[in-house]
Amino acid sequence: MRKIKLISILLLFSLVLIGCQKSNLNLSDDVTSIEVYEWGSEEMVTTIDEKEFIEELVKELDSAKTASTASMDLALPDYDLHFNNNDGETLFTMGYYKKVMNLDVEGRYIDFSEDIMYNVELELPLE
Repeated sequence: MRKIKLISILLLFSLVLIGCQKSNLNLSDDVTSIEVYEWGSEEMVTTIDEKEFIEELVKELDSAKTASTASMDLALPDYDLHFNNNDGETLFTMGYYKKVMNLDVEGRYIDFSEDIMYNVELELPLE
């Protein structure tokens, strides 16, 4: 009987820990391309479709520390990123700074709709 209680407690504890894992975006394998636009315009700079880079970026963004930018006066990002799936649907958009910004966390990626800066410095392969 003790063994069953111990196993039950360990199982419950494991489930609680799994449920507490932080996940920012929940995009997983859905992103197949990232369209890069000049901020504030419809001028496309490039499309990134390198699977390894996209997987790394999504993983870093998903697990990154974040900071609120709601009460900050900050410069607009250089680029507007559209994370798209196979059907060409935009799953998520965010801003990108060419230079690393220090807005409570250091990074290049910002979600203007949620006022969140991501602690991710990974550079986009723009050239």
